[in-house]
Amino acid sequence: MRNFFSIRLLVSLTFCAIATTSAGAQSKPKLAYTFTPDLSGTIPTLHVELTFDGSPAGSSVLILPTTWAGQVDLFKSVVNLRSLDPADIVTATDTPGRVQVRYPPNRPVRIAYDLVSDWTGSLRHPKEFRPLVQSSHVIFNGQNGLVNPQLAPNDLVRVTFTWKNLPEQWVVASSFGSQTNRQKFNGEWHEIHNGLFAAGDFRFTRVRSSGQRLILAARGSWVFPDAQAAEEIVSLFRVEREFWREGKANSFLVVLTAYDQDLGSSDGTGFTNSFLLYLSRKQTFSTDEKSQLAHEIFHSWNPYRMGIVSGDETQWFTEGFTRYYQDRILLRAGLIDYPTYLERLNRIVAAYWSSPDRNWTQAEWADRKETHRAGYELPYSRGAMIALWVDQKVRQNSGGSSSLDERMLNLVRSKPDLSLTTDYLLSALSQGMSPEDAAALRSFVVDGVSIPLPASLVGDCGGLTRPEDSNPYYVLSTGRCDDQLASRVGK
Repeated sequence: MRNFFSIRLLVSLTFCAIATTSAGAQSKPKLAYTFTPDLSGTIPTLHVELTFDGSPAGSSVLILPTTWAGQVDLFKSVVNLRSLDPADIVTATDTPGRVQVRYPPNRPVRIAYDLVSDWTGSLRHPKEFRPLVQSSHVIFNGQNGLVNPQLAPNDLVRVTFTWKNLPEQWVVASSFGSQTNRQKFNGEWHEIHNGLFAAGDFRFTRVRSSGQRLILAARGSWVFPDAQAAEEIVSLFRVEREFWREGKANSFLVVLTAYDQDLGSSDGTGFTNSFLLYLSRKQTFSTDEKSQLAHEIFHSWNPYRMGIVSGDETQWFTEGFTRYYQDRILLRAGLIDYPTYLERLNRIVAAYWSSPDRNWTQAEWADRKETHRAGYELPYSRGAMIALWVDQKVRQNSGGSSSLDERMLNLVRSKPDLSLTTDYLLSALSQGMSPEDAAALRSFVVDGVSIPLPASLVGDCGGLTRPEDSNPYYVLSTGRCDDQLASRVGK
C-alpha cells in the first residue's frame, strides 16, 4: 500500500514561542480560554470557556470554525454554544459559522461551548484535520477548534490558556507552552489562529543543536526510539537555518501521534512554532516523513519571515515554492542522493502534468478549491514547476553564478510587515528577466498557462524525456554529471 502524503501550508510557523510587544499594551484585546476534559460520559468532550472584553456597542460577532485543510462544516464539532451570563443573548446569523452575542456594554463577555469529535470509526486520513477529542488525548488547532470574537490577523492581543482537571498522566503540548497547564501569549492574532493545542498521554524528549531547541511530544509505540526521531528532526532544522543564513536561536515543538492503522498513511502540518506529524503505527521515519518536515520547517521563512499572508492568493508561492525546496533541502543535508532527488522531482512533474485542472486560471482555482480535492492541491505542483522554471532561468541568465536561492533570501525581511501579494512576488522573482520571460511567469501564475519543463537541469545532471503515452520525466545524465557536482546541485 502506498503512503498518502498531503503537504500544506495551513498555518504559520514562527520563531518566537511568545511574541511580545510593550507599546500600546493597554489597547490590546484580552481573551482567556479554559479547557477542561470530560471523560465521564459516552462521548469524550472538551469543555471550553472563553472570556473577552466587551465593546462599547454591546455587541460582538463570534467566529466559529468553518473550513480548513479541505474540510468543511467544522462548526459541527462545536456544540452547546451558550453565554454564561443571563443578561447576554446569543443568536444565529445568516452566515454559517457566525453568531451574534449582545451584552451590557463595556464588560467582560463569557461564552462556553463543548468541543467533540464529529466523526466516528477509526482515525484515518483525512479525519485528523477535524478536532480530535478522545479518552487518551485531544488535538485541535485555532482554525478547527477555537471560537473567538471577530479579529483581524495582525490585531495585537493578550491571551491566556488554562487547562483544568487533566486526567492522570495527561500533559499539555501546545504552540504556546508545554508541560505546564497555563500559557500566556502577547502578539498578533494570526499566531493564535494558527496555533496547535494538544494534551494527553505524551512523552517528552528535548534536544538542542546549533542554536535549535526541539521538544518532541510523542505518544504510542513506534519502530524507532523517540530520541532518534528527535535527533533527525533537529538536524533538518540545522540545514534549513544554514540555507536561510539564520543566526537567531529558537525553539520548536513537534507532536508525533498515530493513525489507527499499521501502514499506509502519514501526514504533517505546520503550526505556530510547532508541527503535528501523523504516522501509521509501524511506519519508519523515512524519506517521505523527513521531506514533509523539511516542507513545514521551510514555512518558518516562506512566508512568515517575508510578509503577511491574507487568504490563499499566494499559495502558488508559499506552498509551491516550498514544495520545490523540501527535497532540495534533503539533498543539501546528504539525506538523499541525486538519483533519489530526481525520482522525487519526477513525482511533482507527474502530479502537475497529469492534473486535469492544470490550466485553471488563478480565479477559477479560487472559486473551486474547496469543492475539488485535486484543485485544492494544484498550487503545490504548479508552484513547484514555476519554481523549477525560475531557478533554471536565473541559472542560465547568470551563467550559473546565481540561482533562485538568492531571490528567496532577498525576500526575507527583518520586520515582515508588508502584505505578500502575487504582484509583489512576481516583481521580485522577475528581476533581471527579459520582458518576455517576465510576461511568461505572470501567465503561469495568473492565467494557468502550461509551464514548459527545462530540457536539462543545472550542470546537465538531469535530462528531460517525453514519452508519447505518459508524463514527461527527468533521467540522470550518465557521464555528464559526476558525483561531486550532483552533491552540490541542491546548493
